[in-house]
Amino acid sequence: MYSVYLGGLLLPIAPDKIEIRTKNQNKTLRLINEGEVNLLKRMGLREISFTALIPSKKYPFAKYLGGFLPLQYFVSMFESMKQFKNPVQFIVIRNNNALSNIYNTNLTVSLEDFSIMEDADSLGEDLHIRIKLKEYKIPSSPLMRLLGVDDGISKYVIDNKRYSDKKIPKTYEVKEGDTLYTIARKQFGDGEKWQELEKINNLSNSVELEVGSVIRLE
Repeated sequence: MYSVYLGGLLLPIAPDKIEIRTKNQNKTLRLINEGEVNLLKRMGLREISFTALIPSKKYPFAKYLGGFLPLQYFVSMFESMKQFKNPVQFIVIRNNNALSNIYNTNLTVSLEDFSIMEDADSLGEDLHIRIKLKEYKIPSSPLMRLLGVDDGISKYVIDNKRYSDKKIPKTYEVKEGDTLYTIARKQFGDGEKWQELEKINNLSNSVELEVGSVIRLE
């Protein structure tokens, strides 16, 4: 037996099948005279799909939290998850002790799509709701930058440069151990800007700086 929760909502009847797809982002390249090589990349976001039976009346085998809930309630909850675009938890609890000790599912997901199917012959007044979920990961780095949108997919990059609202002074007094690289890193957050400092100050040697001398930053 299984217990399946979506956003704190217990599905009254656990789906017969749940498919969790783990996609990779590997890329195959063809090299001249070398054949193909496979570039291994990080695992992609998991995708979950299943069909849930939502009963129109209380069945003895159905499970509810706090009593029977009409099918309209479940439909409205799924619509809210889609409308408000908030990630929710997808939890599958496997009541088989041997299995639950080694494998349960608890993923933060977004509701990508759901469709309602009515079939008077096979379902009567009950509903089948087909649900597609996608794993959601909170961006952990404030340094993510949007590169653009390609075929409807937003592409981001992790930027190693840290940006700050700190006001940069116009000059800097050289201290012991300073180089143009370390000064650029401290003042601009990017050591690679040492070449700009070299050009602004007409310096030919970016390593040896006289302690106490003042260099221009702009």
